[in-house]
Formats: sequence, structure tokens, C-alpha cells
Amino acid sequence: MIVNNSNMSMLDSIIKINDVIYLPISDMSIVYNIKIDYIENTNRVIIDKLNKGMIRAIATEDTDIKFRPRRLSKNIGTLRKGETVNCFYTTSRGWRQIRTSNGTIGYIKSNKLGDEYIVRQDMQEKSEAIKIQKTDYDSKVFEISDDTGTRSVSLKNMFNITRNDIEVSEKTDDDESNNKIWVSITNSLLERQTNQILQDYKLRTNIIDLIVKEAIENNIDGISIDFSGVEDKESMIRFVTEIAPKLREIGISTCIVLNENIEKQDYINIVDYVVE
Repeated sequence: MIVNNSNMSMLDSIIKINDVIYLPISDMSIVYNIKIDYIENTNRVIIDKLNKGMIRAIATEDTDIKFRPRRLSKNIGTLRKGETVNCFYTTSRGWRQIRTSNGTIGYIKSNKLGDEYIVRQDMQEKSEAIKIQKTDYDSKVFEISDDTGTRSVSLKNMFNITRNDIEVSEKTDDDESNNKIWVSITNSLLERQTNQILQDYKLRTNIIDLIVKEAIENNIDGISIDFSGVEDKESMIRFVTEIAPKLREIGISTCIVLNENIEKQDYINIVDYVVE
């Protein structure tokens, strides 16, 4: 089934009732970057956006949970002293929005909470990608700029995707410079089949996981995507949209080489660098 231009193999059943199709949302957690939990005793489903920050805290005393962040709002539950709750970053005049272990969402006074620690931070909106000149990129040694200043980069022709794996053609341990190490990933071995691979959810996810794994094992600082002949524009965008946050989370930059099928406006707010 195609979900948001992603070819997905559903693990659970797809139900059709009165011409309305119901999909198992647990199978789409990667597509939408969400986490789903089911609380059996309250029959509630919790859906967390993983790009939104969350704090965990402990109640310092018994307190009422309010429907709205105001004293006269109705009570929707009670938080007991010592109970652990999830809290959202947003606050309103001394109130904090919380979610209890049974899935109740409401507001309590922020001074009723202690021992707060960050579970995850808000993901900042991605700024526009920085341009790299094609002539500089082709030289295999060039400079990039980021928040920490200007750095020199050595580019390796390392990864080539196959249908179910990645061929590693050049190792990084022969570079004795102090440059950042970027590697390019190409589709030259199966250019005609690339559209089919990117359209298939399981194949695409497997390729992404392999790239991340190899990047970590080889201490790589950046991945440059250099695909040719990809006519399925939406599947290509989906591939880059899925891999870039995973790489960024582990401190690896994402770059894409533009061509007649890969246009700057589609990627400028997704990747860190573009080559044109």
C-alpha cells in the first residue's frame, strides 16, 4: 500500500467499513515520526510526536489536575505525591501541561513538580541548506561552513546501493588529514531499479538503516546523496526526508547533489548542504 508516497507492507490488517479504509497506525510510526503506546486498563492510545520536547517530573504533593490552566477550571483527576508524569515544554502563567501514566492530559501548577529532567528536546526547525559549488565538490577536498566555523572536507566515493545492501568501495581510515570525512552514496550499480527501491517502504528503510550503521562504524561526518536517473520525485523526497533526521540526530550532516530530477526547492529545508 502507498502511504504518503511510501510503499508500505502492513504488518496488521487493513479494515474497510462503509467505503472508509482504516490503517494500523503502528505501522506508520516511521513515516510520521511518532511513537504509539496503548494503555490497556484505560483503553487509551497515546501518540507522541518525536520532534516535540518532553520532560519527566515527580509530584511533590497531592494536587488536582485541571482541564484548563486556571484555578476555577474543573478537576479531571488527582496527582499523588511521588507520582511520575510526563510534562510538555509549554507553560502558561505558572501552569504546566502534564500527562499521567494512565493517559490523562491536563494542567497542574508548576510549583507542584520537582526532580524534572529532559526526556527529549524540541527539534529546531531546519534552516536553509548551505550551497556548495559543484566545481569545489568535484575536487574531493573543499570547505564548508557551519555554526562552529569553516572546516575542510575530504570526500570519499564510498557507498553504492544495491537492492538489499550497500557496497562499500572505499574505506576512510587511509585519510591522514584532519579534515572532516564525507562519503558519497550513489546508485550507479542499479540506476534503473532505484525508483522501485525507493518506492518500497521495507527496502528503503533497510537502505537507510545500513547507511546509518556504516556511517557510525566508519566515523563519518557527512553523507552526500548523489543519485542519477530517479524519475519518481516523491519517493526520492521521502527517502531524503527519512534519512536526514536520523543522521542529524547522531551528528552527521546530509548533503544532496542537484541534477535535472533533483531540484533545490524540494530539499533546501531538509538537508544541511546542496551541491549545484
